Amino acid sequence: MSGAERGSRRSARAFVLDVPSSGAARRGRRSSSMACVEVMRVRARRSDATRLARGATSTSQSVRVSSSAPTAPSHARGDSSSVTLETEDTIMPLELSVWVDRSCLRSDQEGRCSIAIELAASGAPLEGTRPAARTVLALDVSASMKGEPLAQVIRSVDRILDALDGGDSATDEVGIVAFSENATRVVEPVRVDAAGKRLVRSRASRLFAESGTNIEAGLDRSAEMLAGTPASMRRGVILLSDGAPNVGAHTAEALREVVRRHRPGISFFALGYGADHSEDVLSSVGDAGGGGYEFVQDPATCARSFARALGAQGDVVASGIELVVSPADGVELVRFVGSEDTRFSREGVAVSLADMVNGARRLVVAELRVRAPGKERFFADLLEATVRWRSPCSVEEPSSRSARATLEVAEHDPVVVPEAARRVLLARADEARASARALADRGQFGGAAVGLRALMAEIERLPGWVTNDGTPLAEAYELLVDEATAFERRPSLEAYAAFRKATAGSKLAAAVPSAARSRGDASQKLIEHVAGDCPEAWLVVIDGTNVVRHPLREECVIGRTNDADIRVESAQVSRRHAEVFADAGAYWIADLGSTNPTIVNGNDLGRAPHKLEPGDVVLVGDVELRYEEGLRKGPI
Repeated sequence: MSGAERGSRRSARAFVLDVPSSGAARRGRRSSSMACVEVMRVRARRSDATRLARGATSTSQSVRVSSSAPTAPSHARGDSSSVTLETEDTIMPLELSVWVDRSCLRSDQEGRCSIAIELAASGAPLEGTRPAARTVLALDVSASMKGEPLAQVIRSVDRILDALDGGDSATDEVGIVAFSENATRVVEPVRVDAAGKRLVRSRASRLFAESGTNIEAGLDRSAEMLAGTPASMRRGVILLSDGAPNVGAHTAEALREVVRRHRPGISFFALGYGADHSEDVLSSVGDAGGGGYEFVQDPATCARSFARALGAQGDVVASGIELVVSPADGVELVRFVGSEDTRFSREGVAVSLADMVNGARRLVVAELRVRAPGKERFFADLLEATVRWRSPCSVEEPSSRSARATLEVAEHDPVVVPEAARRVLLARADEARASARALADRGQFGGAAVGLRALMAEIERLPGWVTNDGTPLAEAYELLVDEATAFERRPSLEAYAAFRKATAGSKLAAAVPSAARSRGDASQKLIEHVAGDCPEAWLVVIDGTNVVRHPLREECVIGRTNDADIRVESAQVSRRHAEVFADAGAYWIADLGSTNPTIVNGNDLGRAPHKLEPGDVVLVGDVELRYEEGLRKGPI
């Protein structure tokens, strides 16, 4: 290998695309070639001054192109049309892939196809430590928070401050806004050193409940508090509310617009507290804000929710993400599958996306109408996709990556490209779930289940479909099974409300690693602190003479999904059935809105978590588990 070749390989990993490489090859393979994707350019934009100062060379790279037979496509082997760019001073955290669900367009005819655009966060380490974060806690102090709910929030703030101690947290800052009918700046962001913690604790302890819930005021006041934050710091708002807004903007779309005013510079996380909050409103805040939404089922679990939201500030590898889709001439962008946050720009249609942590994946699916050219053309351009983002500690221009999709023009009918169709069906599953919830909201549970089962049947007809093979679509299929079954049982109003809140934050097209083993370092540190000094403990599955001991960690999901920390293979167990978590030195178990309720010592667990004691027997579906303890782990 030459020196030039070695230098090229240091700066970028090449990849192979399944497209014909010459005109002669095209003529010989036109009937057998697949849908293709051409990555046009990969670039990390920097100012010229920075590039010269670092001595970096151009990051635009060429692409090797080859062809292969459709009987053994590279996609089926696990390859993807993506590039990971690596330079000496930075590692690009996002990979971009584009998939077309049809093999070709018939010449001189109008056709439709779907394009799946996939982003994957590689979570490559950045230079130095994680960026410092300035975070505002926007706390609901309306009348419904009076008593134990507000007391638990105050205690949770106190515990989180203890966790932010030294190391990477030494330069973090925390402030508090309280909102009821109006919003008040309780404490300006201060360093979480000893003096700063004393101030935050003192102010937080004097919070009291008032009337009204004005989420708009809480969001705006929090954003004002973050004005003037140095560009090198991450800015975030963690909003917690237990009700529905009744002052100011009060619909999901209106509050989405409030959040958009402050994006992309600020990330917003929404925590829905208790059984009476509006999940539609709070999930819209989290979705538009880039941070997400979480259901806080019980006041006792509030500290864990704060820990996850604060930890996400440090775990993010790409923020301010925007995907621009530019259709080619003669191509009509019919719609995006699902409810994407879009705006029109000079380049095309821009889609705002949530911040991404290591291992996260995001799908955006566009449906196109295309008029194919005549026989004189071998390929038709479909669209160009460009993603832009910022690294968490970067003060430079956004990085970007682009890809262009083309499709073969042929004289035969198209066939389905399974790898692309799987991704399209993932996005359609989210859409079907939203439609089913809308029907169930009106009491039409039968119709809700029928819609989900219709999509399940379509998945089953997909070429090469295999159940429970561990792929994202197989996991989505199992989720559809659970939700269709739940609707068919016609749940009570109370049970449906709990089910709705538990599933509101679940997006199949936006996969975030959920297993404890996949958690980022910043989140892990905070979760460990909230967990406290726990004993060694196990959940023991007894099946005849076969005994399986599952060691417990700070958070363990029990379920049928491959991502579960404790996987239980039973048709009577939901994908995410229950969770065992550590809090203040003890292990607790909580139901996750399962189809069959979790039973502890013969009693329905219900919505409140149960503190586990040695010898407790837990029934998950038809599987029995026994809780056992050993010695304590010692101080963290």
